[in-house]
Amino acid sequence: MTNQLDNSINVANTSGAEVVSMKEILAQYEPLFPRLGEVLSGTVISATHNSILVDLGTLGTGIIYPSEFYDNPGLLKTLAPSETIPVILLDVEDENGYRVLSLKRAQITSAWESIYQKKESGEIIAVTIMNINKGGLIVELHGIQGFLPLSQLAPAHYPKIQGGDTTQIVQTLQKFRGQVFNIKIIDCSEEEGKLIVSERATLNDQLKAELSKFTLDQVVEGEITDITEFGAFIRLTDDLEGLIHISEIDWKLVENPRDYLKVGQKVTAKIISLDNDRVSLSLKALQPDPWEGIETKFTVGQSISGEIIKITNYGILIQVSEQIMGLVPAAELKERKEWSPALGEVVKAAIVNIDSKEHKMLLTLEGSAAPVVSA
Repeated sequence: MTNQLDNSINVANTSGAEVVSMKEILAQYEPLFPRLGEVLSGTVISATHNSILVDLGTLGTGIIYPSEFYDNPGLLKTLAPSETIPVILLDVEDENGYRVLSLKRAQITSAWESIYQKKESGEIIAVTIMNINKGGLIVELHGIQGFLPLSQLAPAHYPKIQGGDTTQIVQTLQKFRGQVFNIKIIDCSEEEGKLIVSERATLNDQLKAELSKFTLDQVVEGEITDITEFGAFIRLTDDLEGLIHISEIDWKLVENPRDYLKVGQKVTAKIISLDNDRVSLSLKALQPDPWEGIETKFTVGQSISGEIIKITNYGILIQVSEQIMGLVPAAELKERKEWSPALGEVVKAAIVNIDSKEHKMLLTLEGSAAPVVSA
């Protein structure tokens, strides 16, 4: 054995007839000797394709075999002589008298220790987006892969895709590959190999401060920053956006928000919700409510004629007046198998119920079949 634990060890008895075995020597020093699997610190002596030799001080010389860095060929170039590195003790001694070490396991162990510390401290960390999947973004921290879920993205990075179509979401997220995001660690487990991070968490205090500036029913002004199939986003402050859902653009049926709004346009809207750190806005809430006093214009049992303006899985919508629509439920349509509704068709119906508070009017088609009338 090339390592000298203690020159003062008495290796012979008083008669000089018996030599103390290495096993007995190690047994005497067991309390001082590191255990297998323990993380040690050493300095690089040399790094070649055959091995990495490490000076462990009083513990002697350690060796890292090629199997430790075959999958990371660039590692050797990063290790300079006299550089201090963490290693894990795998075996006390090989056939050449070296301590057998693992650099990879030590790096992983040190990485998880750092991750736990960063989670505990709430530190904000810069990470690079390595990959994309339908649920979010893949990041890497100290060589450990982490997951940034869609729900944990900052509002500015959240994909604005109607219906959550996964193909479109993945396509939209591709632009973030290689970008650096600031995140916080919100959950981690070395045993489970789990590392969950959040970009949104880095903004929580900032978002709360921004949200505290607004109240429910407040009228605000903002600039439209983006328009999607389901609505328009408005910048309220430098760090806060609000959403005008398509159903809140106008009292009339809106099929395409771009027919009413454009990017860069400045609008005035009313705050109708401040739930889950999100601001919901309405344009139509600042317009006269066409349902107010509707009972003076329409009554239950009244016959009307109107154009079919939308066909959905829950029924057909009929234009009763310029801003009022009535619904014929899908259940009734199933009973009229001999007739298929068509957009633009004008039909006769009777009013079954009016709910001015909920802005709903229920209709029934008149006659055994849907009587078509000329427009």
